[in-house]
Amino acid sequence: MGKRPELSRRGALLAAAVLACTALCAGCGEVHARLSLGPPRPVTVAVEGPPSALYAPFYTAAAQGDFAAGALAVKLVEAPADDALAALEAGHATVAVASEPDLLAARAQGAQLVAIAALTREPLEGIVSLAGRPVTRVAQLAGHTIAVASSRLAAAALDTALAHAGLTPARVRTIAAPTGLAGALTNHQAIATIGAPWPLEWGSLFQSASPPAAVLSLPAAGVPAYSGLVVVVRIDEAHYQGALLRAFLVSLSRGQRTVAADPGAAASVLAATNPHISASVEQAAIGQLAPRANPTDATKPFGYEYPSQWSAFATWMHQYGLLPAAAIAGAGLAITNEFLPGQGD
Repeated sequence: MGKRPELSRRGALLAAAVLACTALCAGCGEVHARLSLGPPRPVTVAVEGPPSALYAPFYTAAAQGDFAAGALAVKLVEAPADDALAALEAGHATVAVASEPDLLAARAQGAQLVAIAALTREPLEGIVSLAGRPVTRVAQLAGHTIAVASSRLAAAALDTALAHAGLTPARVRTIAAPTGLAGALTNHQAIATIGAPWPLEWGSLFQSASPPAAVLSLPAAGVPAYSGLVVVVRIDEAHYQGALLRAFLVSLSRGQRTVAADPGAAASVLAATNPHISASVEQAAIGQLAPRANPTDATKPFGYEYPSQWSAFATWMHQYGLLPAAAIAGAGLAITNEFLPGQGD
């Protein structure tokens, strides 16, 4: 007896499913998402700055073929005027990398964007000092000078840190930071800095005659936790390009695992891509970034975010005039975990 047509179709589908399962990541339960033949799908990633430790998972995944294995042709581009979200909104990129506060501010202005993963679960900003005069408590800033980045976020973070420590602003002197906050420390202009991507400052100081002390994180100083870098897409793509986004994040997760396992190799990839940086400096920065990339809950995948934390941080932003009150209610909707490995469909 011949097979009924619908059974033949089911057999063909089953065979296709078996072939798709060969893409299963051995030992990690991930499907790489290259489920169909055809040319690589183009993905342009807008980043705010040249190749550096901040973007190591992207360059590593590209160099070791993780994106290609996911049927993706990924191109990383530096956003004009350091505005990756604007490039994404304008359609010049498929994906953008930006900070949580920048995304919340953009959404408050009507941007139809959503974060699909976090590269770092902690702020990149922190209070950095030198080993010779370490600042391990905000109270130690009393009577001293701190160099502050020229952003409202940095000023608000400092205000919160001082209030949390019971210090009035008058007890701490501030100066506008020169280009590169590390210079304010090595030139003895300030005892500490706040507001720059501290892993990069750490890397710069690592090779100087004045090595850095432990960084005082902003959450430890009273600022609600937020993600220093998140992967952002347009909401339309989140609705209709789920397979593409899942493939992208699986590839990126593999790149991140390689960065964490071999920071030296990742730094070499960056130095080969950007001749203006030092592999040893980037390796020092990666050493600080990598432990802060994965969520504290080991059951959650790389990139996982908690909407409640976004809401708490949005409330803090509003308190300092960085976000309108109307934006607080939708802050938890600024992130989705559905495209992360092991999450969603």
